[in-house]
Amino acid sequence: MKMGISWLGWKGPRKPEFFHHRRLWVTGLVLANLYAIPSAVALAALPAHVVGAFSGWTVVLLALLSRRFLKEDLSKRDLTHGALFVTGIAALNLLDHPGTFTMPSMEALAVISVLPVALTAGGVPSIVSRRWKTIMYGAAAGMSTGLMVVFLRLLVQKYQFMIGRYFASPFLYLYAFFALLALAALQLALKNGGMILTAAMKYSTAILTPMACAPLVFGISVSPYQWVAATVMVYAVAGLVGNR
Repeated sequence: MKMGISWLGWKGPRKPEFFHHRRLWVTGLVLANLYAIPSAVALAALPAHVVGAFSGWTVVLLALLSRRFLKEDLSKRDLTHGALFVTGIAALNLLDHPGTFTMPSMEALAVISVLPVALTAGGVPSIVSRRWKTIMYGAAAGMSTGLMVVFLRLLVQKYQFMIGRYFASPFLYLYAFFALLALAALQLALKNGGMILTAAMKYSTAILTPMACAPLVFGISVSPYQWVAATVMVYAVAGLVGNR
């Protein structure tokens, strides 16, 4: 999507380059959203904060692809922080202890859902630097992606794979809304900055959002090991952001 994003806001006659970039962008969009199918299958057996964490593996892959195709710099510090990020994801999944269940709070989900909407729809002041715009829009895209996992989990948890019944649930339409919001915020982030910074912000917040929802929405007590793993990932992301 980053390689083809220049077709958005294209000025002048639509040359073959325009259509080439648009095809690249559409291909990236399709590939980026295919994860919903395996995610739904995984969510039938795993909680949202565990399934959401798997998306973090994309950060390291995108960093490598950005170096290869987008010619973005990739330093030894980037590799170190990427390795820490992978370590945090592994710990989040492998060192998890089964949690206890309490009463969920849909009010908390409503409060969390407001954050990416405010960041994206409210806009970022023009005086803010392009780097910080990338950080803020990237975070909004990640939070929206994390909320998509949460709403998909609520659908699967309630209806299993009876797809026809999804259409009677507001969770399906909230899923669709945050899918569009994630797409919009991602394009704004990519317009203002590089893929590595955008990916770091998007996938870290995509992991942390379902983790925050675990105790507040699903009533699952997140183990201390998972919070330690989350701290490692945040540190790694901060390192990647600081290197940009």
